[in-house]
Amino acid sequence: MIIDLILDRKDGKPYNAKSFYNSIIDYSQTFPEIAFPIAEALDNGNNADVKRQLNDYLYINGYKNKSIFDYVNSVDWLDL
Repeated sequence: MIIDLILDRKDGKPYNAKSFYNSIIDYSQTFPEIAFPIAEALDNGNNADVKRQLNDYLYINGYKNKSIFDYVNSVDWLDL
């Protein structure tokens, strides 16, 4: 799940933007309505767009822990 990708990075797992993107694309095969907006932001947007889509994902799926939102907003998701 996408939340696991976010939490793994938050917990210190090394981050690779290409691997993150590939995982999002994999999820879009099963859950296009959830993953496609994030993939679109990764493809065609900037870091703010990616953060916005990740925050939307968290909000829509009922994640309420503010520290996750804070983390999403504190890192660069497009950095290789």
